[in-house]
Amino acid sequence: MTTLRELKAQQGEIREISKAVLNLMTPEQQSVATIAKITHTLLCDLCDKVTIHLAEEHQGIFPTLLSRGDQKVKNMVWGFINNDKPLRDSFGKYKKQWLKECNYDVTPAFIKETRQILEMLEERLHLEDTSMIPRLEEVGAFAQA
Repeated sequence: MTTLRELKAQQGEIREISKAVLNLMTPEQQSVATIAKITHTLLCDLCDKVTIHLAEEHQGIFPTLLSRGDQKVKNMVWGFINNDKPLRDSFGKYKKQWLKECNYDVTPAFIKETRQILEMLEERLHLEDTSMIPRLEEVGAFAQA
């Protein structure tokens, strides 16, 4: 099972990259080829980290929690599982459109969509921080981790 420390470390890395990308996401910054390349690399890393984070939740946290008897925890977990689909779909479309084969096309649409993706991601992390993690700590889900 994924530990609370690991989950929070993943969140921290995702937030750090997301914040860096957000700060670079201006037409002026992206007009500099080196900055655009760094942004592209950071976005690829971010997508990989989000994919790993969600997979670890689904493989290392959610199954254990669903096997517990506490119905409130089970309901919360199912809520997260159901809310993952839009996030995964959005990330998949984003990666396919903007990050495929190192074709990095900086347009106003790219900047707008990147900001939207980062906002969605921050909303998810906020939900984890304010809903999932406190509930898991409350029921002692990480007691052995």
